[in-house]
Amino acid sequence: MFTGHYSAAFVAKAAEPRAPLWTLLLAAQLVDILWGVFVLTGIEQARLDPSLASNPLDLVYMPYTHSLVGTVVWSAVAFALVRRRLGPGTSAALAVAVTVTSHWVLDWVVHRPDLTLGLTGTKLGLAIWNHPIAAYLLEVALVAASVWLCVRSCGIPGRESRRWLGLAVVLVGLQTATSFGPLPTSLASMIGSALVVYLAVPWLGSRVDEETTT
Repeated sequence: MFTGHYSAAFVAKAAEPRAPLWTLLLAAQLVDILWGVFVLTGIEQARLDPSLASNPLDLVYMPYTHSLVGTVVWSAVAFALVRRRLGPGTSAALAVAVTVTSHWVLDWVVHRPDLTLGLTGTKLGLAIWNHPIAAYLLEVALVAASVWLCVRSCGIPGRESRRWLGLAVVLVGLQTATSFGPLPTSLASMIGSALVVYLAVPWLGSRVDEETTT
């Protein structure tokens, strides 16, 4: 899953409006940011297989980022960091932690069996990636529905809501390019491009959130 992960950030924002949107958007992809770093440094392993449908990634070994146990650990780290930043007792930290954890659940829906519960064990995944159109429509539907829910729940008025809808359009555009555009030339270039997006989207979210609250 790619942009569909951001749906968890928008749902969390709807549940806890005080949580900064940029933090939630970063939390939604924290696991994949770590995965990219771990693959580039040789801690985890992946390769490109152009014969695979929807996504050419063959995720060979990634227990530290994409096991359920690993994801929960990173969620706890995120919770501690946000709580330290925003102060004790804040529900924003919990919203961030849940957003991080959602990454494994959403990946389980689309991934081919390559996820584990612990650091080892049976590999899991419902493999919606094997059905490219269904996978694409799922991502788009998650983004659209979650942004609509966030705008409605947070009571964002019409003029300001256009910025949120604009962010949704950007995410759908990114997903469309990823799903139907040319395959990456190398694993390193794919990871590098993804990391740029994972940092750019929270920045865009910070601008949208800031302009809405000012």
